Amino acid sequence: MTLLSRSAPVPPSPAMARLSTEVLIGVLVPPVLLGILTARALATGLTQAGLASEQLLAGERLPNLNIPPTPPAT
Repeated sequence: MTLLSRSAPVPPSPAMARLSTEVLIGVLVPPVLLGILTARALATGLTQAGLASEQLLAGERLPNLNIPPTPPAT
């Protein structure tokens, strides 16, 4: 074996590292934005469903219970 075959790997240049970072950020931004928009839409939808169910049940009351009178204690 020669010394040339055992040389250490050459680190990437700063320009190449910046390019890979920019590509990584560019790939990861759309899913994050889509997740934020989905969470916002889900929260809005659940809030609207809660308000609709509240309005639907606003006029409802519990039925009157027919409780027989207890005889007076002697």
